[in-house]
This record gives sequence, structure tokens and C-alpha cells, in this order.
Amino acid sequence: MRKKVSIIMGIYNCEKTLAESIQSIQNQTYPEWELIMCDDGSIDRTMEVAQGFVNEDARIKLIKNGQNVGLAKTLNHCLEYCTGDFIMRHDGDDIMLDQRMEKQVNYMGAHDCDACGTGVYLFDQDGVWGTRQLVENPTKETMIMGAPFIHPTVIMKRQKLIEAGGYSDNEATRQRLEDYDLWLKFYEKGYVLRNIQEPLLYFREDKNSYQRKSRRFRLTETKTRLGACRRLNIPYSKRIFALKPLLIMLVPKSSLRKFHIWNSNQASLPAELTKFNKGQR
Repeated sequence: MRKKVSIIMGIYNCEKTLAESIQSIQNQTYPEWELIMCDDGSIDRTMEVAQGFVNEDARIKLIKNGQNVGLAKTLNHCLEYCTGDFIMRHDGDDIMLDQRMEKQVNYMGAHDCDACGTGVYLFDQDGVWGTRQLVENPTKETMIMGAPFIHPTVIMKRQKLIEAGGYSDNEATRQRLEDYDLWLKFYEKGYVLRNIQEPLLYFREDKNSYQRKSRRFRLTETKTRLGACRRLNIPYSKRIFALKPLLIMLVPKSSLRKFHIWNSNQASLPAELTKFNKGQR
């Protein structure tokens, strides 16, 4: 018997991208799923687009926050309605490859891990421009330099997520570090985390996104990483690497952009991604 996957998606002002994102879920080769969408106070046609899919597909549910509360609380709201064995993350502006769900469910069973991420193809309005792939076997020391997962690629055992307390509401999560905070709790509980070594998601990110992070975000990120080092008993000799966000603040934006693009491994892009070229999707 196939295990059921509950996909949780916080949606906010994504009317232009939401339909394609949902269609990529409907195109999955794995049939046993449900989609729980929660609107976080959109002021465009996001709710209307989402409702159209709800009316046509019984596997899709739509709920709404009373006001804008941020992603962490929105995802917890989604969790209240989930009935699946696995919880899968997805965003309203990203696109799944057709076999994403099937490959992740199979991997979870074969490797007996508690959470599993994948690589991604990076794309913007002009098409796919790079890839990102994290290490297959991230350890707690991965948290010194950053998150072990690309958040929208993750599938988790529902019971493990519940035992970890779901997403937290604190200073870090209100600064869009809700995923990093969750992985910290996973490591504290001794969960096994893995990454499939292939891209299974088109992740929307423009080439300039990295340099637009605010000074406040960088400071909160540094504080959160140092806090993680303390909670995970990372040796003091290694904690200096947690200061990376502060060092990035000193790098000229032009240099930061070049490094960001160079680090996105454009050389590995397969030729069949032409469908993502501008004007062809």
C-alpha cells in the first residue's frame, strides 16, 4: 500500500505563478497525495486561482489565515489539516519535476531517513540559469555554514515533524529562517537527514537575490547560527565559520553577484532545459 504524501504550501500574492506550480503537483507520477494550501493575506488574485483548482480536484484543500502571519505560522496551520504519512514542502512559485514525489518517497523507504531533500534547477523570468546541490549526508556541523536542505525540496516523516513541535515562532523564523530553526530541532532529536543527489525541483531565484538580503537579516542569521553551534555542542574552534553572514556584508555587491552565479554550477545544465528559455514555457 502506497504511503500518502501531504504537501503543505503557504501562498501569498503569487497569482502569476501559482497555476503552473499546482499543475506540476498534478502531473506527478506518484498518485497518493493531498495538497494543503494556506493563503497568508494575499491582496491579488491568488485566492481566486487557488479556489479554481480546489473546485476541480478533491485532493486539494484551501484554508486562509485571518491576517498575514508569516510562513512559519502558515505552515503550522497547514499541518493541522494533513492526513498523510509524509509531509512535503512546496512553494507557489516553484515547479516540481514529474518524478519528484515518487523518487523522494522511494528514497525515504530505502534509506530509512527522517527527512530528505533534493537538488534544484535555479530559474527566473529568463529561464534556467544554474543548479544547486547540497551534500548527500549532512551532519549537525553542516549547520555552521548554513541549512542542510533547500527548504521547498524537503519531504519529512509526519510523526517526526510533530514530535519536533512543527515550525517555531521566534525572532529567527520571523526573519525567514523558519527552515534553519526546524533543522536545528531535528538534529537535537537525532533525526537522520539526507539529500538526493539530483535536481527534482525548479526553484525560482533571480541572480540578484543573494545581495538583497538586509543587514538586519545577516545579523539575525549570524546570531541564529551561533545559537545552533551552542545547542549542538559544536567545538569552539569551528564556530568561527558561523560568522560568514557578517563577512558577506563586507563584500562589494558586484563581486557577490559574480560569485553567486559562478557558484551555481551552470556547466552542469542539461540541454533539455530549453523549455525554460524565455518565451517557451
